[in-house]
Amino acid sequence: MSPDILNTLIERDLPAAQGGDTVAYGRLVAATQRMVASVALAITRDLQASEDIAQDTFLTAWQRRGQLDNPQSFLPWLRQVARNRAIDHVRARRYRETPVDPLEHLSDVAAEPGHGPADLHERSEQARHLAEALDEIPETSRDVLLLYYREGERSADVAALLGISDAAVRKRLQRGRDALREQLLKRLSAVARESAPGVAFTVAVGVGLAGSGTAGAAVATGAAAKATGWSVKAVLGVLGALAASVTLVVGAVWLEVRLLLRRARSDAERRSLVHNGIVYAALMATYMVVLSWANYADWSALQVILAAVAFSLAIFLLTYERVRSRRRHRRE
Repeated sequence: MSPDILNTLIERDLPAAQGGDTVAYGRLVAATQRMVASVALAITRDLQASEDIAQDTFLTAWQRRGQLDNPQSFLPWLRQVARNRAIDHVRARRYRETPVDPLEHLSDVAAEPGHGPADLHERSEQARHLAEALDEIPETSRDVLLLYYREGERSADVAALLGISDAAVRKRLQRGRDALREQLLKRLSAVARESAPGVAFTVAVGVGLAGSGTAGAAVATGAAAKATGWSVKAVLGVLGALAASVTLVVGAVWLEVRLLLRRARSDAERRSLVHNGIVYAALMATYMVVLSWANYADWSALQVILAAVAFSLAIFLLTYERVRSRRRHRRE
């Protein structure tokens, strides 16, 4: 995303998000999530931890959105929150040696949109390759190099997101490349692209919004629902939280489809993308509702895993269909 488009997006959508517009906030998340995750990954060198930190950063931003009066301070504030969270994580990791229950860990991973059990091995390999490459890169170059590949190798976009000059980005890129062997650099660029947060990440943020009760008093009503049964007030609170998080995801899908439409070469391809985007948004929204319901209904780990497998397969098939359709239209 070019600096001008990014700045326009923030100036337009931040005030709307401060007024409670979750669709606008979804667009902000989609536009900046790769930056936030890359900042966290550069410090932690842990792929899963970086995504968790990025989600926490966006949940914090939503909760404190009323404090961000100046749109120009939004990106610096996000970067600083992500850095602080990442540093805290690294410090805590040095002293934490708590055993993890395998089934509980598996259910947590499966509950993440797009990260079903079938993806565990692949993500483990990605994490290992990233950690290996990042260990060889100077600290000042890590976030720049990661974001460069995740943003389509556009240094001006990286400069806008990180708040530094284009010349500084190029200089740090060169330092990072010089520190890596050619084979390791190719591996880093490929894994950085493949592991970049997408719409599934925005879905996870939306699930977090629903679970934390940021849309109304969902925390209180959710607790009341579990303790006393599903009262009208509890149901309304939970539905309000779900509605807010679902609209956030719809906004993110809209932004992604809009970017793809700009690259479309025919009306037929545009119609196909719009249709695919509508189905994709509906599927993601349903996934969020199911996961939120699983939380409130206390589903077992096995039930969460089975639901995640089913939705992950549907998401994969839909994504494959979109890629296949675009290739078909390009050949016509």
